Amino acid sequence: MNKKKEYVKNTCILLIGKFVTQFMSLFLLPLYTHYLLSADYGLVDLYQTYISLFVPVFLLCLDSAVFRFLIDSRNNKEEKEKIISSAVIKTLIQAILFAIIFFIISLFVKIQYYQYIIVNVIFIMFSNIFLQICRGEGKNVNYSIACIITGTITLISNLILIIGFKFGASSILISSSLANLCCIIFIFISMKLYKIIDFRKHSKDTERSLTKYSVPLIPNALSWWIVNVSDRTIISIVINTAANGIYTVSCKFSNILNSVFSIFTMSWQESASLHINDEDKDEFFSSMINNIYTFFTLISISLIFIVTIAFKIMIGEQYLDAYNYIPILILANSFNVLIGLFGGIYIAKKMTKKMTSTTIVSAIINLVINVALIKFIGLYAACFSTLISYLTMAIYRYFDVQKYVKVKIYLKTIVTSIVSFVTAFIAYYYNNTIVSIVLFIINIGFVSVFNLKTIKKYFNTFIMKFQKNK
Repeated sequence: MNKKKEYVKNTCILLIGKFVTQFMSLFLLPLYTHYLLSADYGLVDLYQTYISLFVPVFLLCLDSAVFRFLIDSRNNKEEKEKIISSAVIKTLIQAILFAIIFFIISLFVKIQYYQYIIVNVIFIMFSNIFLQICRGEGKNVNYSIACIITGTITLISNLILIIGFKFGASSILISSSLANLCCIIFIFISMKLYKIIDFRKHSKDTERSLTKYSVPLIPNALSWWIVNVSDRTIISIVINTAANGIYTVSCKFSNILNSVFSIFTMSWQESASLHINDEDKDEFFSSMINNIYTFFTLISISLIFIVTIAFKIMIGEQYLDAYNYIPILILANSFNVLIGLFGGIYIAKKMTKKMTSTTIVSAIINLVINVALIKFIGLYAACFSTLISYLTMAIYRYFDVQKYVKVKIYLKTIVTSIVSFVTAFIAYYYNNTIVSIVLFIINIGFVSVFNLKTIKKYFNTFIMKFQKNK
């Protein structure tokens, strides 16, 4: 199969699952903002922030190793069974270790909902491992169905617990646990893991190989945590949890971009790993990176436009201040697209230490800006720290990956993104529906004209495919 077609096929399969999941998540936002106090929502979001730290640390980032090593072992049944069994058994040990440590901590430090946190972390750990087994095996359909199940259970459970039983903010943690448990059960049965996972197939050598790859990713995960969510801790301490609730709502909209991109990056990591040693890799990587980033520029400006119309309809009154911060965070996450694309090259080359070093630099910048400015400019400090740290990491990685792949960023890509975001920002803060619509149409037209050749190419490919199928 053609490399680009292969990438598109995998992306489309993953898109279905992630789209449904993201839709469910977006649907929950009005539920949270109308039924939960900003202080309560901010507190639980803070707990979720720390859960996102606990999972990679105690899991030792084994999920990333499982995905990468299974790609190389797809035609070796014995090796696959060793990888899966070793990873699951290691995860079980780490889950027990986390439960013991966190329970002991809860005896000395008052932590609300600590039992829900323990259960949630354990289920997420196993869910992450099982999802990466699907990806590593190339079973993207199973992965997508698992994502749909997770999103559906999360939605239904939250509706029942918040509206029906009035459990309040704890419903978010309980629902997450139930959803991840259902995900685990589905993959365990559909992938027939009960036939594969066996203590006798556990290999010390395989476990060492997996941990050798994954452990250097822990500092990377910690750095990403600092870049992405440490600002919420600082906001809660310096301002209050209510302010964190408002900032969380802002992030929910910009995270839509991350969620959509996560679909592409999953396919991208697989394609990059399969074709990193091809003779035409420079041309392939350059073309794909430019096309994907241009596509996400369109998604970004479309998202900004949608927010201008939908925000007040979706969001409760006490969260309306969140409107001011959304475009800055969307722009920041557009640079995260480039970070992920360049990161795919590190994964393909199995250079986890190198990837970590680039993230650490960004984390330091993020922390310094947050600590220095949050007292003076409030939530804008968190927005700008994210923007600057993402931009820095994108530039850093661009120059660094040139050692392995000669990636070119085309002039039309740079011009398209700058013009698009400038006009989108003007439309957003001018806050006039007619002006927004006019500028949005102009933007789409400008991007289309600038990328006419690429659009024609993909359109002709689609038509030929359609005619062939017909």
